Amino acid sequence: MKGGIPFDGVTLTVSSFGAATVTSTALCIFASSGTEPRAHIPIWDEIRSKRSGLCVEVTEQRPREFVARIGSTERTLVLTDVAALHGLFSSRVAYIDISGLAHHVWAPLIRAGLKSVDILYAVYAEPDSYKAHPSPASTTLYDLSEGFRGLEPLPGFANLAGPARDAASIFVPFLGFEGPRARYLAMSLDPLPKVIPVVGVPGFRLEYPQVAVVSNQEFLSENNAYSEIRFARASCPFEAYSVLDEIRRDNPGSFLYLAPVGTKPHALGVVWYAIEHSSDTEIMYDHPRRKPNRTEGVGLVHVYKLKPRDADL
Repeated sequence: MKGGIPFDGVTLTVSSFGAATVTSTALCIFASSGTEPRAHIPIWDEIRSKRSGLCVEVTEQRPREFVARIGSTERTLVLTDVAALHGLFSSRVAYIDISGLAHHVWAPLIRAGLKSVDILYAVYAEPDSYKAHPSPASTTLYDLSEGFRGLEPLPGFANLAGPARDAASIFVPFLGFEGPRARYLAMSLDPLPKVIPVVGVPGFRLEYPQVAVVSNQEFLSENNAYSEIRFARASCPFEAYSVLDEIRRDNPGSFLYLAPVGTKPHALGVVWYAIEHSSDTEIMYDHPRRKPNRTEGVGLVHVYKLKPRDADL
């Protein structure tokens, strides 16, 4: 088993995230209050009350578009409309809270933000706990999803070319608590290439890495993948990015199929990596329909400086 390598990134982790921390002229993108407390942390209400014109509150998330409230105006934005997404970024500094946003919404926003602003932060609030499954099994200890939309590219992230004819391929799933997900995505690859899984170590809690491994034990056994497991801190997109760099260096010329079905910070690292290596990566995602009240409370809040890559927040 191997671990990641250091990446030149910066994370601020706090028990409470106050408005004084946020640059006064920054654009803030976040989800409306939902069924999860961490999806809409109090800071956004405080900031919106003072400068609503610099707040983009996502009030509805649909498969192809989202609805946002900006000041007193409500807009519907198509997730593949690159110009419209770029147009949201009216400041040189932006914060995107991915906690309450679905992957297919925040991923194109992160892409647009990286190209549109000088300074970009992503924010992620951990849950305090996950809802236990009423009938727990080894692959479903927590009750997280009620179904899946199925395998479909994230908006703007389709790789139509795929790997070169003579290129080797690698399937890299970032493992989480829902064991069938990696297995389902792997089934769409025929033949299934070499599997190099990534587990979140350390986890949000001490026991979570073991839960992730046990939840995926059938998939790992079927593909002889235990010896290939890599580690990246569950809360760190920079380590997720770095472990992908490490996998590429160990397997030069390979095409990477990336399955971000673990933590959201890992998924952020995967999306960021795919943006910067679009020709030889493909993100595979199954678009879960999340259950209401799937988590409880708000844990630590992480603020990631994605751009520029320097040592100061």
